[in-house]
Amino acid sequence: MDELRSILDTWFSLEGENQDAVLATVVHVKGSAYRRPGARMLLIPDGRRIGSISGGCLEGEISRKAWWFTAGGSPVVRVYDTTSDDDAVWEFGLGCNGIVQVMLERADSPSARAFFQFLGQNPSAQPAVVATVVRSTIVAAGERFFLNGEGPLAGSRQIRMHAEGAFVDKSSRFVHIHNDPLVGDAEIFVEWIGPPQALVVLGAGHDAVPVVRFAAELGWSVTVADGRPLYAKAERFPEAVRVVAMPHQDPLRDITIDQNTAVILMTHNYPLDGRLLPRILQHKPCYLGMLGPRNRAERLFAELSLDPPETVHAPVGLDIGCDTPAAIALSIVSEVQAALEHRQGGKLRHRRGPIHAPATETGVASLHGLVETVRPAFCETTVQ
Repeated sequence: MDELRSILDTWFSLEGENQDAVLATVVHVKGSAYRRPGARMLLIPDGRRIGSISGGCLEGEISRKAWWFTAGGSPVVRVYDTTSDDDAVWEFGLGCNGIVQVMLERADSPSARAFFQFLGQNPSAQPAVVATVVRSTIVAAGERFFLNGEGPLAGSRQIRMHAEGAFVDKSSRFVHIHNDPLVGDAEIFVEWIGPPQALVVLGAGHDAVPVVRFAAELGWSVTVADGRPLYAKAERFPEAVRVVAMPHQDPLRDITIDQNTAVILMTHNYPLDGRLLPRILQHKPCYLGMLGPRNRAERLFAELSLDPPETVHAPVGLDIGCDTPAAIALSIVSEVQAALEHRQGGKLRHRRGPIHAPATETGVASLHGLVETVRPAFCETTVQ
């Protein structure tokens, strides 16, 4: 299950029990950070944490102070500066070398409640944009404006423009707005929230089990299909969203594949692959991985008189040296992840430039003056 869905499900269960919680959301990052904008963590009164906002650098500190920070009931934004070379910063695990803005809000506050209710009413397969006010000269931090594919966003012209841009580009951004009639001078986190990555695994053999498990750990929505009813059973793949027994006459009848779908063909059945391959390619999936040696795939395409598009990866997987089902599954899922992010899957030590693309920021882009050291172990302040 993906992180946001886990947080949402937990919030609904807490609401039914009349329990409060604190929602922490990364709204902006400058420099290096383990998590990117949109990362969330829900703090439960019993000490549990659902989700994460860093690699462990910030969770402990925020968990200790979040209830106090939000005692007044209003959302607050904390700025954590981990760029210092001070030994105390590294001693406390803060050596990420970035500036991270985190919004903290009580889960039963109007702002958080509106967010959770919007997500609860918005189908998981429906992309959406949430514009969250981080700082404003008119409205309070945490004020939100929502956009999905079913209707216009309520808000000013500037907010609508940025939200619609994020919706079209499928990307989040941090925007600086000036002289807006609704929010005045403001900083707004415009977040694109997309559906889980769809993955179709064709073949339900024993080697498909770890593939589905790893993909589910990434929060992907996995469909498993096989023509053998004894293999296509839900109990074999508890992490899958759907397990389909493919009918012989029309194997893909009950399976959805589109341009946002990744497909792994691992039936171990050459004639069946020959029937499936043209049908799969008609739907133009964003990724198609084919298990087996190179000459097997080349022979299939030659017999079908097809030219493999760039989205076809055969043999499937990254070259990490593996011969067990779990290791092969790791190789396959890693390549799918790399392809989805338009990466080569090489060693990070050979990468030139930052690991993550910088957070998109429009308008006057400066945190100058926002951050001041309040104690040696932390560079931290509240955005007013």
